[in-house]
Amino acid sequence: MPPLENIQSELKSAIASGELGEALRLFTQRVAPSSAVLNQIILQLRRFHTIEKEYKAGLVLPAERNTECSQIAHAVLAMIDALAETDVANTAGESPERPAFGLPVAAYSPLQTLLANLRIDWKNTPISDLHLVNCNRIAEFRMLKRTLRDRSAGGEEFQFYFINACPMQRPESFAERVILEIIHSLDDEDAEAVLIRRKPNGNRIKIEELPFDFMGLEQSKKKFARYFADRFGFHERIEPIEDFLRACVHKMRDYRYVGFVFSIDANTDWEPFFPDYLQWMMDTFSGIHEEGPIYLFFFPVLARNLHETPSPTLQEVAQAICHLGEAKNAVSSVISPLPPVVKEEVQDWFVEFGEADASKIDDLILLTLQREKSAALRIGRFLQQGKVDMYDVEALQAEVYRYAQH
Repeated sequence: MPPLENIQSELKSAIASGELGEALRLFTQRVAPSSAVLNQIILQLRRFHTIEKEYKAGLVLPAERNTECSQIAHAVLAMIDALAETDVANTAGESPERPAFGLPVAAYSPLQTLLANLRIDWKNTPISDLHLVNCNRIAEFRMLKRTLRDRSAGGEEFQFYFINACPMQRPESFAERVILEIIHSLDDEDAEAVLIRRKPNGNRIKIEELPFDFMGLEQSKKKFARYFADRFGFHERIEPIEDFLRACVHKMRDYRYVGFVFSIDANTDWEPFFPDYLQWMMDTFSGIHEEGPIYLFFFPVLARNLHETPSPTLQEVAQAICHLGEAKNAVSSVISPLPPVVKEEVQDWFVEFGEADASKIDDLILLTLQREKSAALRIGRFLQQGKVDMYDVEALQAEVYRYAQH
C-alpha cells in the first residue's frame, strides 16, 4: 500500500490543479469500499455534478458556481486530512481479478459499499446470467416480444431481427437478452430443446461475426454454407447451396427453438453486397415449409454514434438495413437506432429486487460512470438528460451480479 501521506499528497495535488471532478473520481478509487468516507465523497460528487449541470444550463452565475466548487474543495481537503490508514484501499500485492462476462473489473469496488446499503435481501434474491443484460428498453423490447409472439402464432418458422445501434448501446446484449428471456420462460425440459451456441464455461450466449467473404456475394454464400456444415456436423455434398441449407434445417426438426446471433460491424466490415447477401438468407430460409422449430436470427449492426451524430456512411448502412424490413410481406423486423437507457428503467430494475429509492440508484450510476476518465461527456448526459449508455449499465449489472454471488 502506498504510504498514507503519499495518497493524501496525490489527492491534494489533484485538487490544486483545478480539476475538482477528476480529484473526486480519484478519491473514490483510493478509498476502501468499507470506509465510511466513501459515502461522504459520493455526496460531494453529487453536489459537484449538480452545480456543473446548473452552470452549463445557465441557471447559476459563474461566481455562484465558483463559490460552490470552493466549498466542495474545502470539504474534500478536510476529508483528506482526516484519512486514516484503515480508510485507504489496499490493492498492492493482490493478484488481478479475472474479468467476468467479458467486462473489466477492478480489484476492489466502492460500489459494493452502496450495494450493501440497499434494501435488498441479497441472500434470497435470485440473480442469474439474465440480469447481466436485462435492463429494459421498454418500448423496443415490448415491440420485439409482440412481433415474435405474433409471428410464431402465425406459423412463421424463420424470423429475422436487425438491431442498429452504437456499440455503446450493446445491441448484441439486447439480442442475447431476448434469447435468455425465452429460455428462462420455459420449463427445464423445454429449455433443453433450445439450440444456441454458448460461451465456454458459462450460460452466456455466444455472439458470432457474420460469416462472409470480402470477395463477394457468391463466395459469401459458400462461406455461410460451410458455417452451417461445421456447426451442425452436416457434410453431405448437396447442391445448390440453397438445397444444402434446407437439408441442414431438416436435421434440426426435433428442437423447439434454434437461435443465431450474427454481429455486423458497420464501422469496419460493411460491404456493398451485404444487403443482397442478407436478403438471400431471408429468401432462402423463408422458402422452407416443414414442421420444425422456430429459427431466430438476430443481427446486431454496430454503427458508431448512430443515436447521435453518425457519419454519412454509417447512416447509409442503417438505412440499407431498415429497407430490409420495409418490403411487403417482409420476414424481418428492424430496431433503429437502439437508444441509450433512461435512468428510470435502471431504477425499475432495482425495484424488482426491493430497492425503490431513486436517489440511491442515481448514486450507483454516477459512481459507475466515475470508473473511467473518459466518461465526462457521459456523466454530463446522465445529469442533464437522465440517460446512460448500456455499456455503463452492464458494468453496474456485473457489479450487482458479483456482489450477489458472495
